[in-house]
Amino acid sequence: MPEITIRHELACDTDTYFLKCLFDAEYNQRLFIDQLKFPGYKVLEQKDEGDTISRRIHISPPLEGFPAPVKKAVGDSFSYVEEGTYNKKTKRYSFKVVPSAMADKSKTVGELWCEPLGDKKIARIAKILVEVKVFMIGGMVEDKIIADLKSSYNAAATFTDAFVKEKGL
Repeated sequence: MPEITIRHELACDTDTYFLKCLFDAEYNQRLFIDQLKFPGYKVLEQKDEGDTISRRIHISPPLEGFPAPVKKAVGDSFSYVEEGTYNKKTKRYSFKVVPSAMADKSKTVGELWCEPLGDKKIARIAKILVEVKVFMIGGMVEDKIIADLKSSYNAAATFTDAFVKEKGL
């Protein structure tokens, strides 16, 4: 069961990152569609419930680079729903991913938090567990998910700094 930790330094504070980026409609639209070139991104539900913010987002990632056996298993149109909850007191976002294919054989869960590094500087940390229990291709799928996560988080870090600067956050 591979677990990865991805860490990036960002030029903002924790509240700005979560409240003005992660849960901002324009930020997400531009990140997923313009920056990451995902074919689909849609907010299914987002609710501020006082101490928490919960959301469900539907994401269709590009399928380039999927090994042939994996592509055959997931089909031509793969997508997933991320279900997450942000705790305003602990300032942590916990999420799980429900894929459109092999949902009963896979598990992707994670947590996102920030550590202050100074004035308008944080380390954004994502700890993500990926498990795919499919005979012969499970390891390939896990490796592809992990590679895509690292690539997406790297691109998101660069985009976040540019967005924060552009918006004067």
